[in-house]
Amino acid sequence: MINITDSAINELKKILENSEENMVRVFTAGYSWRGPALSIALDKQKEDDIVEEVDGIKFIAEPFMIESFKEFDIDYSNNFLRKGFSVSIAGQDTGSC
Repeated sequence: MINITDSAINELKKILENSEENMVRVFTAGYSWRGPALSIALDKQKEDDIVEEVDGIKFIAEPFMIESFKEFDIDYSNNFLRKGFSVSIAGQDTGSC
């Protein structure tokens, strides 16, 4: 379900150290001409959530997310062009027109 870079794992572990929440939710934040805009947030598990643990971090998602998109790529960048997490459907082209 989750493919995650080392930089994203390290940053999430730092964030989770200082948080009451201990899970990271993958969710749809909206839609554009390219399809769904995905994001992550700290959250609590809901009854029907699917849980996957990667390197000590628990990720949660609603069943429709897994049924619809199967796998997600999560990355973290911290450079002069971009700072923050990016979440995409695994294998989806992230380029622009």
